[in-house]
Amino acid sequence: MEIRLTTTLYNEIMEDLQRTHPYAFERIGFVMGRMGTLDGEVRAILLTRYLPVPDGHYLEDPSVGARLGPEAMTAAMQAVYHGRATKEGIFHIHLHLRRGEPGMSATDRAEIPALIPGFQAMGREAAHGIIILSPDHGTGWVWTPCSGEPVHAETLSVIGAPIQVFRKGTSK
Repeated sequence: MEIRLTTTLYNEIMEDLQRTHPYAFERIGFVMGRMGTLDGEVRAILLTRYLPVPDGHYLEDPSVGARLGPEAMTAAMQAVYHGRATKEGIFHIHLHLRRGEPGMSATDRAEIPALIPGFQAMGREAAHGIIILSPDHGTGWVWTPCSGEPVHAETLSVIGAPIQVFRKGTSK
């Protein structure tokens, strides 16, 4: 499994995720993507567009880096609904500031995968997931249609100038 996005989209995401917020310690966004298949199996996710979360859609919760409110989740579900015609799925995306391959924190593991069944119910024919970036790496987890368990992407590739390929299990 590979996740691919253009340099332009990657730069847009990184710029937004690094903005400060009045009370959240980190930014969250959503990115839409389509499946690429080979021999009937999903082999790649092609990320197509970024959906930033507006400042007013965060809840003040000092126990976590950022907490989204109901408006953010409604907007995400509407994006999945409107993406059904093109089989676009949605991916929760955020940034960990530590360099190297990012992983899910305990809070990430406890809370973010719980979003996936709702996305799958709304967009049954699309892949959905989680992407975590760092300043020099990125990784993702993809739930293909009807799957209950994610596939950990082997690579996250930024296509453009310069090309960047982040491989699972490497520091870059």
